[in-house]
Amino acid sequence: MQGQVNAGRTSINLRLTEKHMCRSDTHKDEIEMSNKLDIVWEDEDTGFDEELKKKETSEKSDFEQLLNEQGIDQTQIKVGQKISGTISVIPEHSDDVLVELSSRWSGIISKSELFDEENEPKYQAGETIEPFVISRKGSEIQLSFSLSLGTQNAKDLSSAYENGIPIKGKVTKENKGGFEISIRGKTAFCPISQIDSRYVEDKAQWLGQELEFLIEKYENDKNIVVSRAKLIKARAAEKIKEIEANLNENLILKGKITEIRDYGAFVDLGGLEGFLHVSEISFSRVQQIRDYLQKGEEVTVKILKIEEDDRGKKRISLSIKAALDDPWTNAIDDYKEQESFSGKVVKIEKFGAFVELKPGIEGLIHISEMSWEKRIHHASDVVKVGDTVNVRLLSIDAVKQKISLSLKHVEDDPWQGLEEGLPIGSHLTAKVESLKGFGAILAIKPGITGLLPISTMKKVWGERYRKECSPPKEVNVTIAEINRNEKKILLSLPNIEEDEDGRENFEQYQAQQETQQKQPDKKNQGSFGDLLAAKMAEKNKQ
Repeated sequence: MQGQVNAGRTSINLRLTEKHMCRSDTHKDEIEMSNKLDIVWEDEDTGFDEELKKKETSEKSDFEQLLNEQGIDQTQIKVGQKISGTISVIPEHSDDVLVELSSRWSGIISKSELFDEENEPKYQAGETIEPFVISRKGSEIQLSFSLSLGTQNAKDLSSAYENGIPIKGKVTKENKGGFEISIRGKTAFCPISQIDSRYVEDKAQWLGQELEFLIEKYENDKNIVVSRAKLIKARAAEKIKEIEANLNENLILKGKITEIRDYGAFVDLGGLEGFLHVSEISFSRVQQIRDYLQKGEEVTVKILKIEEDDRGKKRISLSIKAALDDPWTNAIDDYKEQESFSGKVVKIEKFGAFVELKPGIEGLIHISEMSWEKRIHHASDVVKVGDTVNVRLLSIDAVKQKISLSLKHVEDDPWQGLEEGLPIGSHLTAKVESLKGFGAILAIKPGITGLLPISTMKKVWGERYRKECSPPKEVNVTIAEINRNEKKILLSLPNIEEDEDGRENFEQYQAQQETQQKQPDKKNQGSFGDLLAAKMAEKNKQ
């Protein structure tokens, strides 16, 4: 029989050898004497030590493998290293925030670094950030996006220079060619070309500001050169890569207006600058950008495109209105034909006025749709930019994004039922509005005019007709004919028999009016005006 007992690190081997076995009772004593029992004590740890070492090696290997799977090698976490981690929780009553670097390693970052100047959060719990390791004491890892003014010392400056860690400094003074930057009692120099990524017009605006820099040169505490422009460009390059990777997903970002020009505005997207053209600010017509945007204002924008210029610099085109719903999407449901709406006059041309019904939705009032009472020669005779007007919607084409409006159709057409109030042969007194070569135009009632032919006037007054029928004289006339479809009235004078010459003057008047309607001002009216004129002519015929 062989058995093994382990106690601590000492093993005891027992060996029992039976040389004789006899079951006879009479020889019991002899058997007991003949049994030989050998016990050997061995104070050894050889087998146990080898087994334990194998176990420790296996556990160490498994731990290293776990760290490698998490992307963290505990031997490579060094001061100055940029490291990726996930924000665990942002506590309400603590100044420190835990950042999970792996399943076994975590770091601490100041909560203030996760908020902007207005104390608005730049990051949320669960987001991934890439800070620097600024210090490490055993298992305690301190993280930061830059070295702050309060934690720096000579060793920190050297580490920031060697590892490219951003460092905070305060612009204290202008000097020849740049600025003096105070970094915890030490003075650094920043060339004027390196204070910003764009041309600096006003040096004074930078004085007193606390900014982040990269140390470009560090020989000793008295010879330090820093650059903010390179830091901006480096962060912009990283941001562009991120944007380009997500550009196909209709990326919409938050940004802040940094500069306003007459043709557009520059927007900071968080270390990256894009340009917002004036045409992309609003669906409405933008006359003055500052009526819509203010410097420092936060805006929501969509990336339209990223282009590279001849110098290899990336240019980002932005749009505010592309981040909004297209107002024409539901226009056909919101704006019904023959309904009335209120709008604002936003632009005036000779041929008509454009009225904004809501931002991005505009319609045209042609001059022929401005008044029942008189013929309009220029839209500015009736409305001005900024006027609020009530209009009737005549037609809408959502595909071409065009709307035809009427100012006069908001009121009842005075020609409706005219024959009942002014039957043929009735007498009335009318006021002369103008005297033409073919006759006199008289105002019968608001929106209604008639023609008194020149032949008729000459029959009654001879060459004195100009004196008798000059504006603004009132004349007693008779209704000779009404053409409601063409909105024309032929007038005569009492006690005058049918006047063929007068009818010729009337037909001449009608032909002239039709010719003017069919030949709109093409220079100003364009294709939309032509379509509108044709539409109105068709409507009149009906």
